[in-house]
Amino acid sequence: MEKNEKIIAAMPYVTAKKYGFTRIVMPPLTQKLGPWLSYPAGQKYSKKLDYEKKTFNELIEKLPMVDAFHQNFDYRIENWLPFYWQGFSQSTRYTYVLDDLSDMAAVEKGFAHAKRQNIKKALDSSLTVKFDLSAKAFYQHHQMTLGKQNLYDKSVSYSFELFQRIYDACYAHNAGRTIYAEDVDGHIQAALFVIWDENSAYDLISTIDPDYRKYGAATLLVWEMIKFVADKTKRFDFEGSMIEGVENSFRKFGAKQYPYFNISKIYNKRLKGLHHLKEVLRILRGRN
Repeated sequence: MEKNEKIIAAMPYVTAKKYGFTRIVMPPLTQKLGPWLSYPAGQKYSKKLDYEKKTFNELIEKLPMVDAFHQNFDYRIENWLPFYWQGFSQSTRYTYVLDDLSDMAAVEKGFAHAKRQNIKKALDSSLTVKFDLSAKAFYQHHQMTLGKQNLYDKSVSYSFELFQRIYDACYAHNAGRTIYAEDVDGHIQAALFVIWDENSAYDLISTIDPDYRKYGAATLLVWEMIKFVADKTKRFDFEGSMIEGVENSFRKFGAKQYPYFNISKIYNKRLKGLHHLKEVLRILRGRN
């Protein structure tokens, strides 16, 4: 949306086709999309809500004809009512964010005792922290670590070609790096791929060898990367998880919990019926 030749709102979206249905979906390795608004200066709160309602309605009208819509909104979008009034549904998810990287002493002070112990354990284990693991080596390490875990689907959820493109773009624009922890035998115990812009860094992908989980390498890498990006951006977003164990780990870094909206709508009646059947089967399986 434009006004006086200036962009006042935008809503990026990605379409995908599967089983004959066209859907708006989240692209791979992307946590949040949703609308972006430029607010007029000096708005009162009630005027802000009026502005959001009008703007969101216009953005919704501009969406293409699809069978279903599914997006995660950024946690700074706090008002989804205009979408509710247009027939959309919402569920709440959570991310964890270190809001201020300007004082590393304060950030470290916020760590739980268990995180401090993990860092000490990793340092006592003579681990070496290194940067710039190649895209291929990082991807292979992720494949290996998933293969060792007792998971239903042990495959990496993103293709190597996609990861290579993201990796190359981030390095070309000084907007991301890999970091990894190697033991004295040259074994990589854990690795991270973190990206950033002027507003926030994002813990995009993390891998850890389950055979070495107790040595604290993953915690050490997060701490080293937080320190590395502190002069490049304002925040560190762990990108959240609804998995209880992962949530527990992120929370212990002293990060603040932020809710964000998962917004969806099924337009196609046949797809709506299939979705309902899938939910019923999921509930029944949970009872068995």
